[in-house]
Formats: sequence, structure tokens, C-alpha cells
Amino acid sequence: MMTLLAPPPSVLSSPQRRCQVLLMLYLPGQTVTPEIVGRVNGVDGAIARQDIAETCDEIQRYHRLNIITQQDGSYRIEGTALDRRLCLLHWLRRALRLCPDFIQHNFTPALKSELKQHGIATALYDDTNLHALVNLCARRLNRQFETRDREFLRLYLQYCLVQHHYGQTPEFSEPQQMWTRMRAEYLAAQEIVRHWQRRVAQAPHINEHCFLALLFMMLRTPDPLRDCHPQDLRLRQAITGMVARFRELSGMAFSDEQGLADQLYVHLCQALDRSLFGIGIDNTLPEEITRLYPRLMRTTRSAFSTFEEEYGVTFSDEEVGLVAVIFGAWLMQESDLQEKQVLLLTGNNEALEMELEQQLRELTLLPLNIKRLTIHAFQQEGAPKEVALIVTPYTTSLPLFSPPLIHAAELPLGDHQRQRIRELLEN
Repeated sequence: MMTLLAPPPSVLSSPQRRCQVLLMLYLPGQTVTPEIVGRVNGVDGAIARQDIAETCDEIQRYHRLNIITQQDGSYRIEGTALDRRLCLLHWLRRALRLCPDFIQHNFTPALKSELKQHGIATALYDDTNLHALVNLCARRLNRQFETRDREFLRLYLQYCLVQHHYGQTPEFSEPQQMWTRMRAEYLAAQEIVRHWQRRVAQAPHINEHCFLALLFMMLRTPDPLRDCHPQDLRLRQAITGMVARFRELSGMAFSDEQGLADQLYVHLCQALDRSLFGIGIDNTLPEEITRLYPRLMRTTRSAFSTFEEEYGVTFSDEEVGLVAVIFGAWLMQESDLQEKQVLLLTGNNEALEMELEQQLRELTLLPLNIKRLTIHAFQQEGAPKEVALIVTPYTTSLPLFSPPLIHAAELPLGDHQRQRIRELLEN
């Protein structure tokens, strides 16, 4: 078992501690227990267990992995080889920023020790050769890797070598394999495979080749002005169709469709990779968007349908929610609109008021800021200056100077009321 160096008692933040927990679980030959975590992170047993639990929650949410307790009380990560590698890809990049000392003094020496112990050729993990290999891949991709990404690649490729030696090769579905093999990054992966083949007895599996292509895909920053690979052009065409479909469904046009398409291109390049390879994102967003902007969410989901057919992917509500936010922002920008302020006058029937609020949100794709005020307070104080519309299910009289008031005596709202409200909110 490797011996981890313990830092002095602890000035580490919670994100730093969780990063180090995760990296410990990936260290070859390392047993991880709450006591070891506490010693390395400089915290007591209760905080160590909490850090482990929070790390587990995060990798479950984003990477479909779990941290399980073994019979001897130690921990290990459970999940597919592909999910484990993608998880480390994300966390190692984070760790280079948050806890570089741990990487320098613990993670890197452990990897090199493992490679040496198993007789893997020094030329495969020598820093000079790795630096040259990363530079060669950058030229093949016509990219400039930032210093931190170069450091990440040199370190991560050593981890992949260890996994390859153990036979822990990721498995890909046929669509996933096809996706990586169609991309420009597959050519850069060939350079690494050639380098490995010259020094190992067994040639890397085709899935290893696919994963190395995926590695470079995950490091990519899309550029709508420079990207010209056939798959990039295909994506631009699919986005043009999606924007046209959104315009048709919503009845609302964009004067700068090119600007919208450029932003969608940058986002969807990465969203496609996430969706195809099962990488999660924050799951609190779609519920909030669906509640606040139900029509925008539905319209975006409908506009997505032909895009999903094109790529054979069903986007999660989380991913659709992010695209809905982009469409909503451009609708606001289009008319130089601010979020419309609506005042809902309340009384003694909360269920009725909530139903009315939901119907208001169903009427427009534009964001609404719906504030509540009791009828009594309204009669005493009037409406705030920024309010564009007052709505209430209760009978009430208007002050002398007041924004328009819609009295929704019966629900659902009538056609004339719906049309009038939309005019007030969208014009």
C-alpha cells in the first residue's frame, strides 16, 4: 500500500478536500478509509465522512458512479470503466486548479511508481516524451493547449496507460464508437496509439482509441468562426433547422439569427458529447424553468425533436432547460425588453391564485416577474411603479392612477382575456 503524505492540520476548503478524496480513490494500490481521509485532509472523522458522502453524491449525479464500503471498511468507486475515466477527467482538471500540491506530492508519484512497478517502458511516461506527444496532438488538431491542459494531458495519459495495463478498457456502444471515429480528434488519438504500439506487446484495443479521441473532444472549446470539420457543418445545419422550427412554433422572430445560432453551436457541441456519453449536469434547473416558463420549455422541447432525430439522441430535461434559457435570453434581447412585472392581487383562496399564476406563465414565452400583494394592501398603497399589469380573481376597485387590471373571475381565462394579457406583456 502506498503511503500518502499528510498536509499540516487543515486549511483546506470543502471543494479542495472533496477533490483530494476523489483522487485518493483513483490512486493505484491505495486503501482509502475515513481515518486516512481525515489524516490527509487534516480533519476529524465526522468531517471526513461528510466529505466522502458529498463526493459520492456529486459523482452519482454527474457520472453514474457510486462510492461503496467494502468488508474491511475501506472505500472504492463502483461503475463502468468509461464513467470512471470521464469522472477523473473532470475532477483531475479541477484538482490541478484546487489542490496542485496533492497532485505533485501524491498523485503523480503514485502513477509513475505503478508504471515502473509493472515494467511499462519508461519512454511511454517520460515527461519529455509526453510533452512532445501532446505537442504533436496539438498540431494534428490545429489547437493551442493552455499550460494547465498540457499538464493535465501528460498526467491523464499516464493514468490511461495504467488502466490499459490492467485491462480496464472502456466499452462503447456502436453509436458512441461511430461518433468518436467521425470526429477530427480521432486523428490525434492515432498518434498516441502509434506511440503506445511501438513499446507494448499488445496493441491498444479499438475502444482505447475511441476513448483517446473522446478525451480530446472533452477538452475542445468550440469556435463557430473557425470550426470547419464536416461534423461541425452538419451541426450548424441542424441548428438552423431547429431555430426555424422554434420560430414557427412560437410565432416570434429573431433579427440576429446568426448570433443565436453561434451561441447554440458552442453550447450544443458540448451538450451532444454529454448526452451521447451520459455525463450529467445540474439537475435543479429544469424543474424551475418548467414552473416559471412552461410554454418556453415546451416550445424548446418541440423544436428539439427533429434535432434529436438527426443525432439519434434524446436530450434530458436538464439539457433542454439550458437551451430554453438561451432561446429566452435572445427573445428578451430581441426587443430590448426587461422582465415584465405582473402584480397578482391575493385574498383567501391560495389554490385559485396559484392556478391563475400558472395560466399567466403559460401565455407567453417571455420571462415574467409575478409579485403578490393582498387586496387590502393594494387598496392602501397602490401598485409599484414598475408593474405592467395587475391580475386578480377577486372583485376590487382600481385607484385613480393604476396599470391595466384583468379581473379573472372564472378560470380558465377566456380567449379575449388571454389575447389582451399577451398584448400587454409582449408589446
